[in-house]
Amino acid sequence: MNPLENYKAIVEKYFCAGAATFATTSGATNNLIVALNHATEFSNFRFAFGKRMERLAAHYPASNPNQKNLLERVNAISTNEWDGAYAELVAFDFLNSNQDYLDGPIGLSKDVPASETLASSMGMTNVNLDGFYEGFGVGFDVKALGDKSGDILDGIIKEVKTNLGIAAVVISPEYPLDLDYTEFQKNRRAILTELETGINVARQTKFVKSQAVPELTFRLMWGGGVLSTISTYDPYAHAQNHHELFFTYAKKFSRNSPSLIVSVVFPWFSEQVTSNVGASEIFYRSLCRRLFCQYANDSRPASSKLKKFQASESLAEVTKLLSGVLFLDDKSVTSSDPNAQNVEAYAYLNPNATHKTSGHFRDYLSSLGFAVDDFANDNY
Repeated sequence: MNPLENYKAIVEKYFCAGAATFATTSGATNNLIVALNHATEFSNFRFAFGKRMERLAAHYPASNPNQKNLLERVNAISTNEWDGAYAELVAFDFLNSNQDYLDGPIGLSKDVPASETLASSMGMTNVNLDGFYEGFGVGFDVKALGDKSGDILDGIIKEVKTNLGIAAVVISPEYPLDLDYTEFQKNRRAILTELETGINVARQTKFVKSQAVPELTFRLMWGGGVLSTISTYDPYAHAQNHHELFFTYAKKFSRNSPSLIVSVVFPWFSEQVTSNVGASEIFYRSLCRRLFCQYANDSRPASSKLKKFQASESLAEVTKLLSGVLFLDDKSVTSSDPNAQNVEAYAYLNPNATHKTSGHFRDYLSSLGFAVDDFANDNY
């Protein structure tokens, strides 16, 4: 049985025959498919993944019209878009884990007219929300908190290895983890050229320093051994350099009702922040505080941050249309109890939101184990 055939068997074990609609002969793979098929490692993750599928299948049986939307995400795990699909499964599972506060399982995939969101100011006619609470009147969209810096640099390294014919050489970047990812984005071509021309294959270059991004260096290992790199990290600087990423989600911000971004953190697609205790929580809070409070009185046009934005709203008006951000830090890879949800949850509610979530919704978040912060007495 090949890896995709094995994943098909997993899907149909928890749902039904025919639930897996992806081709099993493509040979496609990704981090998740590899882990689910590993012979000796990731046993706790495989068990936790099975339990997650079991819970989702119970929440969304064949009689629930939302099962179709759920299975689209389950099938997408087999593709190169697995990270976003897995993030949604984590969110749907965890947010459904206390039905006492809900009128039934959370609604999945809702199309709304663009006029109800900021999408109408970007030339769109409608927009899709990943989930919505009918009882609370709250919509949300799920995002994988990806490693944008790592993805850009991995692409550069892969291209350089191909161009130079050095596939077996280990090339490891070294840079401050809180560095703005746009530095790599806007200098991608220059970095690629620097690395490629800086490597002398005959002399087996060990070190290349970037001039385009002075904080970036590359260490190379030819043959066996251990390669170590050093990076620095400041969660406040990280938040300062990354908070504008949330402007790219603005088309999902609702004009009429509370809207949330659910950001899923997972080690196989997210930035490795640091092992320091509490650093991740500091980063999450600082990121949201900058978004919610820094722009609360900013009269600059939203188009100064959103290139496709065509309306007259200010940055203050736009940021007030996001009611909050939920962070779900999925720990299932290192879980000691695969039966548990294995999620650390943090909720940051916008103190300046035009449409605030209700107290009952906040109680619901607390019942799930969220650490809830509304920036009371810290809104300046």
